[in-house]
Amino acid sequence: MQGTADALDAGTLFEAHRDRIYRYVLHLVHDRAEAEDVTQETFLRAHRFRGTIRDPGAVRSWLYQIATHVCLDRLRQRQPQISLEGEEGAHAESIASVSPSALEAAERKETSQCVQRCLQFLPDHYRAVLLMHEVYSLTAAEIASLMAENRTAVKMRLHRARRMLEMVMECGCAVSDDACGLPVCQPKPRVLPRSDKPAKRKK
Repeated sequence: MQGTADALDAGTLFEAHRDRIYRYVLHLVHDRAEAEDVTQETFLRAHRFRGTIRDPGAVRSWLYQIATHVCLDRLRQRQPQISLEGEEGAHAESIASVSPSALEAAERKETSQCVQRCLQFLPDHYRAVLLMHEVYSLTAAEIASLMAENRTAVKMRLHRARRMLEMVMECGCAVSDDACGLPVCQPKPRVLPRSDKPAKRKK
C-alpha cells in the first residue's frame, strides 16, 4: 500500500524517529559516539528489511526491536568472554555464544500489532529490559551483565515493565494469552455513552 511505503521511506523514517531511537540507544550503550553509530545502523537495517513490516502503526516498535538487536551485538563485543551463573546457580551459557542467527530468529517471533503499539508507551529503561527478556530470551542476569547493572534491580525493573505493559494494554485492549502463553489482545469494542433522557416520541 502507498501509505505503508511512504511511512517506510528511508528519509521519512529517519526524520520522524531518529531522535527517539538515539535517546533509547544512548540509554543502553552509554556512549554518544557509539549511540550515533548504532542509530545509523538501526535505520540502515530498517531500510534493508522494510518489506517485512505490514502495519505502519507498529513502525516505531519495530525500530525499537532493531535498535535493541544492534545494541546487543555491540554490548556483547565489549564482553566476549563473560559467563554467568543461572538463577539456580547452574553455569549459564556465555552471552557471547548466542549466535546472530538465533537472535534473528527471535526477532522474527510474532507479537500482536496491539502489543507492539502498547510497548511504545513504556519509558526507555522499561522497554529495553522487556524487549531483551521477552523477544531475545535473555535472563535477568545476562541483561544485568550486559548493561553493567545490579541483577536485583533488573529483575525489579522487568517486573514493573510487565505490570506497566499490562496496564497500558488493559486501557484499550481485551487481553488474553495465546496457546504459547504469550499476551495477545484485540482492541476493545467502542461503547457509545447512553443517554439517560427518554427518547422523544414523534407526534
